[in-house]
Amino acid sequence: VCLTCCSRESMVRINQICHKNGIKFFTGDVFGYHGYMFADLGDHEFVEEKPKVAKASAGLEDGPEAKRARLDPAETTMVKKRLEFCLLRDALAVEWRGEKATAALRRTAPDYFLLQ
Repeated sequence: VCLTCCSRESMVRINQICHKNGIKFFTGDVFGYHGYMFADLGDHEFVEEKPKVAKASAGLEDGPEAKRARLDPAETTMVKKRLEFCLLRDALAVEWRGEKATAALRRTAPDYFLLQ
């Protein structure tokens, strides 16, 4: 489900219905130079391709260089990952006061608070 130009209450209500039924949910809007986007993919599983680490051959090289792991871009391995997305209601209810919020405030663009 993709929503634009909806009230906050409608977005929260529709997101709760989608999350409960395992339906992917996206919402967003643009206001001149400012905009937002939110995605709730529920319980999302995906596969990520990673380069394999090549092991150093014993006896061929000596010293600290030989002990470092090397990435071999030619060979890759597939890694299965899982993410659990939160509800829009929970994302909007973040507490911005206190010690926990300090790190989050540094990573959050000031535009976020304008849109709130």
